[in-house]
Order: sequence, then structure tokens, then C-alpha cells
Amino acid sequence: MKNKIRRLRTSYGNLKIKYKLFLLVSWIMIISFLITFIGLRYAFQIYDEQLYSKSSQVLSTTSNSIEMELKNMEDVTYKILTDPQIQQYLSKVNLQVSEYDKFILRNQINDKILSYVNKEPYILSANLIDTNGEEYVAGPRAIKLTKSQKDEFEKSAKQADGSNVWVNPNENKFTIITAREVKDFNTLHFDTLGTLVIFVNMEKLVGNTLAGSQKMDGNFLIADDKGIIFPTEPPLHVKDTVLDMHYGYQFKKINGKNYFFVYKKSDYFDWGYVNAIPFNQIFKNINLIKSLLIFSFIVMFIIVTISGMRFARNITMPLENLVSGIQQISAGDFKEARKEVLKSSIQEDEVGKLQQNFHTMVQQIDELINENYSKQLTIKETEFKALQAQINPHFLYNTLESINWLAKANGQRQISNMVESLGYLLRNSISLKEPLIPIEEELATVKNYIIIQKYRFEERLDFQMDVDQELLRYTIPKLTLQPLVENAIHYALEPMIETCKIRIYSTTQEDSFKLIVEDNGPGMDPQIIEKMKKGEIKTRGQGVGLTNIHDRINLSYGEKYGVEIESAPNQGTRVIIVLPLDKGEKHV
Repeated sequence: MKNKIRRLRTSYGNLKIKYKLFLLVSWIMIISFLITFIGLRYAFQIYDEQLYSKSSQVLSTTSNSIEMELKNMEDVTYKILTDPQIQQYLSKVNLQVSEYDKFILRNQINDKILSYVNKEPYILSANLIDTNGEEYVAGPRAIKLTKSQKDEFEKSAKQADGSNVWVNPNENKFTIITAREVKDFNTLHFDTLGTLVIFVNMEKLVGNTLAGSQKMDGNFLIADDKGIIFPTEPPLHVKDTVLDMHYGYQFKKINGKNYFFVYKKSDYFDWGYVNAIPFNQIFKNINLIKSLLIFSFIVMFIIVTISGMRFARNITMPLENLVSGIQQISAGDFKEARKEVLKSSIQEDEVGKLQQNFHTMVQQIDELINENYSKQLTIKETEFKALQAQINPHFLYNTLESINWLAKANGQRQISNMVESLGYLLRNSISLKEPLIPIEEELATVKNYIIIQKYRFEERLDFQMDVDQELLRYTIPKLTLQPLVENAIHYALEPMIETCKIRIYSTTQEDSFKLIVEDNGPGMDPQIIEKMKKGEIKTRGQGVGLTNIHDRINLSYGEKYGVEIESAPNQGTRVIIVLPLDKGEKHV
């Protein structure tokens, strides 16, 4: 048994990744399907059991609320017709009184009726008709009765003999009317004093009742044998079905949609209540079950995912080792990279082949790097000499130009001094010494160059040099400071009328020092500085730029060191040479 299990594990380990993932996903899908299937069957079973019972309960609650409000209307009519003041007012109607007294009497009756109406939110109008046919109206809408309506309501009320009667007038579908005969309770004859008619706002009553029912969905209707009482404009697709209902519930398909109809006969009135519920709304009743089903699915999915991760560990481990090996390569340690790859056993699937190829590749790269290292040093030295060679023609051209200008302009003996300085400069520029020279020699080159420029610009050139004596023994690439001074003369001195101050000074930090060439010229815009750093703008003369100096310092000391520029319009220019303290020292 153990051997079979071992062989199965070996076979699975040698499978391709796509087959491993296929098995894992298939397992997850089968479990998820079983959970979903069982959960849905349970949900629909509960739905079938609770559909009718809950719908009937909701309809019963709503109908009871409506009938309770209507019964309250009957209590209101009884309070009004038994009110002692109203009884007294109506008794005086038949007495011979003046018109003024009748006017006062009419107002008193209206005010008394209004006091009852204001307490009931569903009364539209309360109409009291005395025995003389005089009508007293109070209420938010104050509906006046026609002659035929008065006759109809008085007749219905008289037939009820003091009991309440309900009327659903076809000409006014917004309301339902209750009528009651007013009797004289002060005598034993119970003579008729008038008729009380109250218009009830069914739209508002039913609307408030439904708004208070959180479970009411679908189309709610009230109907009797004559037609639909509420709503005033019932949906056409359920109107005919409602009129045909005379029992508990039924399912019907109307206009391509399935409806569940629930019917309840009123215990108090001669009408019935119907609720037509679309199936899509019925499913809202089982949202809780769906939520529980989703929660169960998520829990099971997490369990399956964790199991799947353990299952796929033998796939991810070699990949993790490959990532570790790549990180070692980025750090430059090729031997450690090969060790990381060999930490896990190499199998015969795609990842195993990737490990083998990666190991071979790292070994070859390591050999190529060692082989090409000496070649790169040679190329670096060649690039350095090529950059340095760009300086000599430029300097010679500008120096000879200055001597030629002075000779033509003055014709004096001062030319000999210029020639002497020029000779020093030429000897240094074509010297076969090392490319790195002491700072002291570089500053001597600058001094001789300034001697030549002094004859040209005289008092307009104010040159100062303040370099720490301790730094003179450190080395610097040949012809680094002189081109910067030359640029200061071109870009600062030549455009100015007043005296231009050019200064070379030094600052020292923990592991580096700076040589700064500063002028008080017109300065430069930051955008121009960026273009000069990128070599997009050439300097005057033969085009020896800051990029040339920056590249030579990078090649000599590393990318951490080089040239920095600080300048702004009308604020002068500072060119900063950053050099190392630990690599630049050389005793002369």
C-alpha cells in the first residue's frame, strides 16, 4: 500500500503543471457544485412551504387594519349623531326663529361637526342634512351633495333604521360613503332629526395601511360584486382575474408573467381583498436563506483553497527557489544563485526543466563576466582617452584666438607674456602624463590661462582663488577647472559691461570635497541648465561642454561624483566639482 501511494505521488509530481492545476480546479468545482445544489434544494423547499402561509398572513393583517379604520368611522358617526349640542341644534331647526338665529345656528352646527372631522385624518367631508333639506358641510374637501344623492342617502339611512350603511358611489371612486339616520334621543319617540353622511378617503386610508406593512408586495385590490373599489385605476392585466376570484389562492400567468393571487373575504363588508404577487418579488422572502447559502459557500471555498495551496506546494516551491536565485543574481552573487536553485529536487516537469536551464544559464553568465571584465577595463580606458582628446583642439583654438586679437589690437610687448603662458598651457595639454593630475597642477594651468585673459579684459576681469592647501595633493582629471573658467568668461564676463568676479574655492565634507567655480554673471534659466547637462546645448568655441567633464569624472571615480550646476537668472552661476577624499589623494 505504501509503495502504491509513493508511486502515485511520483506520478503526480512528474505531471505537467496544466494537468496538476486541472485536477485542483476540478476538485474545487465539484465541491462547490455539491454545496450549491444542496443549498438550493433546501431553499426552494422552505419557499414552497411558506409561500401561501406568509402571503395569507400579510393580506389578513392588511385587511384587518383597513376594516378597523372603517369601524372607527362608524364610531365617529355615532358620536356625532348622539352629541347633545347637535341634538339640540337640530331640534331647533323646525322652530320659528329669525334668519339671524338660523345663521348662528348653522355656524354652530358646522363648527361642532368640524371639531369631530379634524380629529380623523381619513374624512374628506361630513355632511349633515336636517329635516328641511338644509345641508351642513365640514371637512378638508367639503363635498356638496346633489338632490339625487340626498334622496339616495336619506332613503338608505332610513331603511337601516339608525344603523350604519356603507355606499360605494360609482361616480366618485376615490371615496367610500357611510350614511346614518339621526334620531332624537331626548324624547321617547325617537323622531328623525336628519341624516349624517361621511365621505371616507379610501385612497389615503389604504395607502397608509400598506405603507405600514413591510411585508406587503405586489398589487393590492379591494373589490365587490359591482367592481373594484380600490385602487381607482387597477392594473388591466389583473383586473379581470380579481373579479373572478372567490376562494383562497391560485397561480395564473398574465401577459407572460407568473402571478400568485391570494383572496380573503371581508368579515364585515360585502367585498373581498386580493393581493397579486409577481414571482420575482416572492423570491425576496428567501433572501436570508440565500445569504446563508453564500456564506456557507465562502467558508467552503476558503477550506478548499487552503487544501489546494497545500496540494500545489510542490509546484510553488521550485518557483520560489528560482525567485531567490534571481535575487542573488541581482546582488551579483552567481554562486549563491546556483545553490538556491538546487535546494529543491529537480523533477521532470516544466518547472524542473526551467530549473535546469536556469542553472546552466547562471553558470555561463558567470564565466562570461569574468572573461569580459578585462575587456571592459580596456574599453573604459579607451573612452577616457577619447573624451580627454576632445579638450586639446578646443583650448588651443581659443588661446590662439586671444593672442591674435591682442596682437592686432595693441601691437605691444605684452604679447611675449601671453606667449609664455600659452606655452605652459600647450605643454600641459599635450603632455603624456597620467590622465589624473594633482589639483595643484590644474590650478597652475588656470593661473596661466587667466594671465592671458587679463591682457584681453584688463580691469573687467576680477579673478580670485581660495583652495584649501590640504587638497592640492589630491588628483583631478586633466583640464577640468580650466574649461569651467573659460565658460565663465564666455557666458558671464563677455555679456557684462561692469567688472565680472570669477572665483575658485573649495569646501570639504566627510567623504568628499568640492571645487567650486563661481561668477556674478547674468546666470541661466533652469531649463537651459537641464539641456546643458544632457548635451543638447553646445558651448561656444569648439564645443567642449560640461557633459565631457562630468563623464570623465564618472569614469575616474564613479557615478556618485561629477558636475553640479546652480544658477538662476540675474543671480550668477556656480559650477561644483564633486570629488572623493578616499580615492583622489596622490602625493607629489
